[in-house]
Amino acid sequence: MADIVASQARTLLNSSNGTTIRDRASATNASGTVVNGNLILGYFFHGSVKVNYRSFLNFDLSGESGTVTAVSLTLTRNNSGDFPDHFVLASEAGDNLATSDYIDGIVGASSYAFTSDATKFTDSAETLSDGGGDGDTITFSLNAAAVSHANAVIGTSNRFKCALVNTHDFNDTYDADDDGFSATLAVQGIGAYSTDNGDSSNHPVLTITIAAAEPTMGSVKLDGSKIQIVSGKFLID
Repeated sequence: MADIVASQARTLLNSSNGTTIRDRASATNASGTVVNGNLILGYFFHGSVKVNYRSFLNFDLSGESGTVTAVSLTLTRNNSGDFPDHFVLASEAGDNLATSDYIDGIVGASSYAFTSDATKFTDSAETLSDGGGDGDTITFSLNAAAVSHANAVIGTSNRFKCALVNTHDFNDTYDADDDGFSATLAVQGIGAYSTDNGDSSNHPVLTITIAAAEPTMGSVKLDGSKIQIVSGKFLID
């Protein structure tokens, strides 16, 4: 088992394009990057100010070897938020995140909505209402697609990449759900520490389980000798 600390983990935000929060989600590019030590797993919804957030993470597995059998992602909280649920998706964002990765950084997504196109690393949305607070951790157990991706990049210069997208955004249900949103002057959702936080012990961690190597059997060369079994014992003469 190996714990890999994220090389980069940042959040893209979009606060432009149209007037609704779905409009913000459907934009081609983000309007900016959050660089404040936090990953934002939520949305902002207050009057005319509506912001959608997507987080992108990458991990360097070049120093590892072997066959990966399981993968999990652990985030350290910096608040006690408990919604919305989140999907972990496969990402193809650049090693250094750009605003153009807002949609293009999600594997399979070419336009919004990408519900049936994106490659999921969790089979369903993860519920984050675990009662946790600042300093507690959230762990996502990733699926077979994530294991396959880890095996494709382990020992290479290609990084393991994933994206965190909330369920309203992923399922394209913002318009259907937003009547139930609370209009508050704060981000609604979970905050977690990013790689811009000064304490690397709080940075996201990818845990990979690597299969044990098969034992190798030595060989014995017998020149002109015979093996006999006498009274349950091996005799060589």
